[in-house]
Amino acid sequence: MERNQTYVSPLDYGDRKNEREFVRAILNRYDSDTLVGAVLFVNNNPYSLQSFLCLNFWSSSDDFEQWLSSHHPTKMRDFRFLFSEIGDAIFQKGFNAVSFVDDSMLELKMSEGPNGIYLFPDRETMNETFGKPNISSTLSVFLSHSSRDKPFVDSVFAELHKNDIRAWYDRYEIHPGDSITESINEGLRKCHLGLLFFSKNFLDPRSGWPMNEANFFFSQRMRERKKNFIVVNLDLTVSEMPPLMQDYLFIDWHSPGAVQQLVDAIVREQKAL
Repeated sequence: MERNQTYVSPLDYGDRKNEREFVRAILNRYDSDTLVGAVLFVNNNPYSLQSFLCLNFWSSSDDFEQWLSSHHPTKMRDFRFLFSEIGDAIFQKGFNAVSFVDDSMLELKMSEGPNGIYLFPDRETMNETFGKPNISSTLSVFLSHSSRDKPFVDSVFAELHKNDIRAWYDRYEIHPGDSITESINEGLRKCHLGLLFFSKNFLDPRSGWPMNEANFFFSQRMRERKKNFIVVNLDLTVSEMPPLMQDYLFIDWHSPGAVQQLVDAIVREQKAL
């Protein structure tokens, strides 16, 4: 017996315009015999603004996943969320919900107007009203390092903080009881820029994490250019660098003005974001 398949995709609460077009593309692609349900769930709690699109397909959703992979790869299924849990949240957390048959009601319902499902304005409207936030608060820098080099990293983190630059540093981001793997993965996902503290300790296979983090930023830069990295060289010669990294100009930690060079390089990345 065939059974319906449900697909849950988190939406960006603040990016109302682009998310409307995403939902519109889905509704126009599939007829009611294939897509038998499309429900938008919104949590308007100001401490936990959330938005989810729940799609119910008759039989297989393989075609939908292939289409997402080609046209909207960032919208692939998030396995942290189940339809049953979101349905329960309507009553437990006060989620609002609206269903769509076609795209005729999108502009009206996916808005913060009197007939809309959202309580707060989208990001574009907020920026027009109050101005864009300081870009330094939106770009996060991931500090990738060997634990044996923490004295260097501590001093850099302090300088970044003085210059109002947000940085993901495991010392302050991973707490007792947290999963180290999940925390690092979340940090890598959120951060736009990797600060790689290359050293003999960094390259030591016993260090474990650092080279995996460096490889992530390197592959992201090569494939999609969605993320970038800056190398801070603590104690290596050029020939001791990994071969694929030798072509990149690094910041020599022991050179005069290294900290200011680093801050200036991060600011340039912020402006280019």
